Amino acid sequence: MEDIVNKAVLFDYFSGRVSPLQKKSVESWLSVSGNLELYYQWLHEWELNRLQTNANWQHAYERTSMRITDTSAIGRQENQQPPTNWRSGRVMQWISHVWLAAASIMLVLGLAGWLFRDVLLYQTIRTEFGETKSVTLPDGSVVTLNANSSLRFPRWFDTPIGFGKWTINTDASRQNQRTVELTGEADFSVRHLPNHQRFVVVTPKGLNVIVLGTQFTVFSRERATRVALRSGRVQLTTQQKNEPPLIMHPGDLVTLNRQGRLALTRITHPEAMASWKDHRFVFEQTPLREIADMLHENYGLAVTIENSELAGRTISGSFTARNANEVLQLIAQLLQINYIRENNRVSFTD
Repeated sequence: MEDIVNKAVLFDYFSGRVSPLQKKSVESWLSVSGNLELYYQWLHEWELNRLQTNANWQHAYERTSMRITDTSAIGRQENQQPPTNWRSGRVMQWISHVWLAAASIMLVLGLAGWLFRDVLLYQTIRTEFGETKSVTLPDGSVVTLNANSSLRFPRWFDTPIGFGKWTINTDASRQNQRTVELTGEADFSVRHLPNHQRFVVVTPKGLNVIVLGTQFTVFSRERATRVALRSGRVQLTTQQKNEPPLIMHPGDLVTLNRQGRLALTRITHPEAMASWKDHRFVFEQTPLREIADMLHENYGLAVTIENSELAGRTISGSFTARNANEVLQLIAQLLQINYIRENNRVSFTD
């Protein structure tokens, strides 16, 4: 088994490039006591080499280690002989120091476990302002993230959560392993599996998108949550108890309103909702105030508009722009207006 499972094989396993036989070998290897710790050690090394997830917890780990080291100085009293003068009361003080050291170490170790739990069980892909990124999930599904977005999913995305006697309980494992959490905006091309396993997209406002295999776009930001379906069929559920599941068909656009209700409309070009993948902006009588929201979400710009009349002016058409400055220039030319940009602050004037 050691000849079959080594660091190189596990690195391929983390990247989703192993054969079915190698995957079963890894699962069998993980059932052996003591291998799980080595697994996490190599997983950490693999993540640091690729920088796909945040490594900010490393600083927390170093601080925790320092606290453990400092506390162990007290714990060393455990190896000392107790005082011979049992009547002096110092024996009780010595015992209390030992218990305090042990309790402190257990508390710090428990805290470290909670700090690392999310990093060990989940992988998070993030994009910065003005950045898009395409990710292939372990099941073969492809997700393209728009700017200022994040996708979180279990590391055991398309495998049973549990190897031999090791069982890992996560929220995603309670129903299925193909569950992702989206904050922001993403386009999905979901691979249909032979076992018909569901693929679920969870959004912060409680809208869940349940699919088998299809292509759709999800917009889930502070100002709105909506789903556009290009092909296949999906089911939407909400946190509203009296709201029945809604089945979407190609060409449907569903919006979640402020009351948590679903509103369905038909659109001619659902693919336009993912035009940002090609650095293209599609406007259909879009007011400047809505474009200002888009500039804030995608590029982190704080936009002010001179007056309400200017904020209500609309733009229609399809335009290409690769960065924030090109978008600003495009808007100014189309509306024949002026703008001033100072760092991340933008002002539109007539």
